[in-house]
Order: sequence, then structure tokens, then C-alpha cells
Amino acid sequence: MGNRVTALTQMESACVTIHEALKTVIDSQTHYRLREAQDRARAEDLNSRVSYWSVGETIALFVVSFSQVLLLKSFFTEKRAGPRAPHS
Repeated sequence: MGNRVTALTQMESACVTIHEALKTVIDSQTHYRLREAQDRARAEDLNSRVSYWSVGETIALFVVSFSQVLLLKSFFTEKRAGPRAPHS
């Protein structure tokens, strides 16, 4: 009977060791899932900010392009200073 008690004690201690290792793994997984959720939220926030920045830059690009076209167009248009007298 003494052999059986020793075997059960070894099995119980192995189960306790495995249980503690599993608790450590579960804690690590919980930590990693929390970090993943935080990082995902940060990435989504950054993505929305980048989208707004891109839209703003696109609008600024169109405004600058349009104003440059108007400016260049004004350089190449002929300025007329009143009616001219006909040459004879």
C-alpha cells in the first residue's frame, strides 16, 4: 500500500506542476490578447488620422494646382490697354 501512496503523490505533484504551467500560459495569453487589442485600437486610430491627413493633402494639392494654373494663365494672356487707333 505504501507504493501506491507514493505513486499517487508523484502523479498529484505532476498534475500540480502541469496546472501551474497552464496557469502561466493562460496568463501570458491573456496579456498578449490585451496587448493585441490595444495595438489594434491604436492602429485603427492611426489609420483614421492618416486618412484625414491624406484627404487634407489632396484638397491642398488641388487648390495649389488650380491657383498655379490660374497664375500661369494670367502670365500668358494679352493685356489690352484700351482701344487702339487704326494705322494709316
